Amino acid sequence: MKGAGFSLWIVPEGEARRRLAAFIAELARRFAGPVFDPHVTLLAGRPGPAASLIARAGEGMRMSNAFPVRFIGPELGDSYFRSCYLRAEPSPELLTLHGAVRDAFGRTEEAPFFPHLSLLYGAPPPPAVIEEVRLGVPDGFEARTVDLYSTEGEVERWHRVRRFRLG
Repeated sequence: MKGAGFSLWIVPEGEARRRLAAFIAELARRFAGPVFDPHVTLLAGRPGPAASLIARAGEGMRMSNAFPVRFIGPELGDSYFRSCYLRAEPSPELLTLHGAVRDAFGRTEEAPFFPHLSLLYGAPPPPAVIEEVRLGVPDGFEARTVDLYSTEGEVERWHRVRRFRLG
């Protein structure tokens, strides 16, 4: 499945990133999915050019500080980009950052914000995987950065364009 445009992602760092990336790679190997960077999507599928998006993203994050992202638990879904994921707690800080970024991009018509960190793209794995996820991933991370990613084309081609520090 292909993505489109550019997306803003909250990206974990350090040990949380290492553990989540390893889990994503393992699930991709076992269930024939693509490997991707761990992230919580703030905004997806925005058309370019990149320079305009960088300016808007910087504006949207200007007043945001670092904050904790906590996972409510692993879940299985029925969409390609959300077949196995960790639902993120919709904390006031996360909702405020999402609103600020959405306002900076002038986005008024979009699906309701559903904060999550996908662990597998593709068909859902067997339900037994939920317990593995529960035992193998961190319960959250400190959101210190937001990355602008090019999410054009195949998942394997997605890449970071710019990193923004919070706080």
